[in-house]
Amino acid sequence: MTTNVTTMPADIDAEISWEGFLGEFAVYQRAGGLSEKTISNRAECYLALAKHTGKTPQQITKGDLLAMMTRPHARTGEQLSPNTKQAERSYLQALFQWMQEEGHRPDDPSAKLPKVKIPRRHPRPLRIQQIEGMLDSGIYARTRDIITIAALSGLRIGEIVKIRGEDVDLEGQTIATTRKGNFEHRVPLHPVLVELAERYPREGWWFPSPFPNEKFPNGGGHILMASASDRVGKAIRAAGVTDRKITGHSLRHFYASQLMSNGANIRVIQEMLGHASLATTQLYTEVTEVQTQAAVELLAGIDPRKKSGRRAAEQRVRFSA
Repeated sequence: MTTNVTTMPADIDAEISWEGFLGEFAVYQRAGGLSEKTISNRAECYLALAKHTGKTPQQITKGDLLAMMTRPHARTGEQLSPNTKQAERSYLQALFQWMQEEGHRPDDPSAKLPKVKIPRRHPRPLRIQQIEGMLDSGIYARTRDIITIAALSGLRIGEIVKIRGEDVDLEGQTIATTRKGNFEHRVPLHPVLVELAERYPREGWWFPSPFPNEKFPNGGGHILMASASDRVGKAIRAAGVTDRKITGHSLRHFYASQLMSNGANIRVIQEMLGHASLATTQLYTEVTEVQTQAAVELLAGIDPRKKSGRRAAEQRVRFSA
């Protein structure tokens, strides 16, 4: 189903000519192989810019873009996070660079937007005791299975809700999924997941939605990622985890960190996570004190000196003379 990304909010003046540009830009992006989710996310940013400024795309200035990036968060009233600013900066640059190249504007107001300083990120894995607590917190069986799959496969929750029986190869013990960037990927199944898979249908959705939803208005689809993430988030809190930085995605960090702590090569982990960049994988893999201590023990030994070796050598020469 194609996402409609050109619908304007009701409070936008009809004279503003965003619809045509976003429709044309959406076609351009699809031709470049971008996912519908990326196109939709970008469109939401552009429509927010239209609402924020009340201007046409041709009237937007660099100052408008800076004001857009420094606006307060609509819900919290606080500054946007650096990651949100960085994402919106890239979205804005994509649109206005395209507009200039296509002759829709003589300039690119986004060309000299300041780079966003991103704080150094650290892995935030759940601990095995916390995962056990989640599974024992009285949640539904389907939510327990989603948590187990995430922890032992590294799949994102958005990928798990899309699993079909046809994706699972029990003989080869792998599961097929479509990762970010729309590339097909096969993930090896942990023995626990092989046992779990035998309880699920060989055809059709593993996690069907009993009701129509925004993605499947006529029914017959799977549960949405937002719904599954909400259930996993509630299980995290039910297990006594109060750190708000620990989310369902932390199960993916657990997967990567467990692989590393048990000796898996970082390149193997990168492949298993489906990352295009090794730098991204490093953000998922926690290095423990045990591992750093073990690394120190690999260093060559050096005998400590109570006296300078140079002075001892000079004394030997003097006495021999």
